Formats: sequence, C-alpha cells, structure tokens
Amino acid sequence: MFIWKSDLAHSSLQFAVSHMVIAEVVGFIRNFEITIKTTKADFSDAKVEAIIDTRSIFTNITDRDQHLMSADFLDSERYPQIRFVSTNFKNIADRKYQATGKLTIKEITLPTIVEVEYTGIQKDPWGNTKAGFRAKSIVRRTSFGLTWNKILDNGAWLIGNDIKMTFQGEFVRQQ
Repeated sequence: MFIWKSDLAHSSLQFAVSHMVIAEVVGFIRNFEITIKTTKADFSDAKVEAIIDTRSIFTNITDRDQHLMSADFLDSERYPQIRFVSTNFKNIADRKYQATGKLTIKEITLPTIVEVEYTGIQKDPWGNTKAGFRAKSIVRRTSFGLTWNKILDNGAWLIGNDIKMTFQGEFVRQQ
C-alpha cells in the first residue's frame, strides 16, 4: 500500500461563492490535510480523506473571515473541522476520476462528488516522489446548515448557495 500526504507548500485549497449576484468572493483554506491510500500506481483504488481546519479561512478581509468562522456560518469554535471521506474512486477517462464520498460540515454528513484530475508523478530534487492532482466540487451550503443570508432591495440574495471548492497541488509518497 502507498500512502500519500498533501504537501501544503505546493498545494492550495480555495473556495468561491457568489456575492450580490454580480461577483464572487474567493477565499483560501490555509490548513488542511489530505491523505490518499492506494495499492495501484494509477490510483484507481484510492481511498481519500480530507480534513479542513475551519479556523484557517482566509479571504484577505479579517472581518469577513471572522464572520465566516462565527456561529452565523461555520461556527469554528464548536466545529473546528470539515471532513471528506471517499467511498469510491472511479476512473472515468484518462487521468480523470470521480471521487464519491461523505462530506461532514457542522455534524451534517451528506454524499458528495468530487471531480479529480491526476496530473502525474515526479521525483523532486531531494528524492521525494510526488503526485499531482486537481480537484473540484460544488457544495450547497444551506444543505449543511449554513443558512445566514440577507435579501437585497431587488429581491436577490446577498450570498449564493453554491460554494465552488477547488484544489490543486502535490502529494508526497510516505511509503
């Protein structure tokens, strides 16, 4: 079995959500750990687990970050982690996979699909074997109890319901 861990120095996890229907707010998760366990070189039997630290949200606006971590949204004090655990990792095309799994936010667990692209393997100059991936998913925030919102004068919502999650980066083979 091969175990791969996300390399935070060469990875990013970001989110985007509609704001006032005219733009998107983009943010990053600074602290996360993704582990991949596989016995196959092409990752076709991969088991994936991702742990996201809800206290590490960064949108470049301190007040907004604190609001997102408050009880209005993620309630990071009570729920410091978001967790994804795959139940299936299926090859759907050359280097393209679909990870099906369970996403848990604020103790609500729902099925989730993540589109994954395997971008290859390289040895770095220090002899570490690294694998690259890109992934994306859409999370319906209200399904997880993230319901805070405001209605604008024209009847539109201040914040969209779909959160676009994207990952790109490298994993280091542990064994």
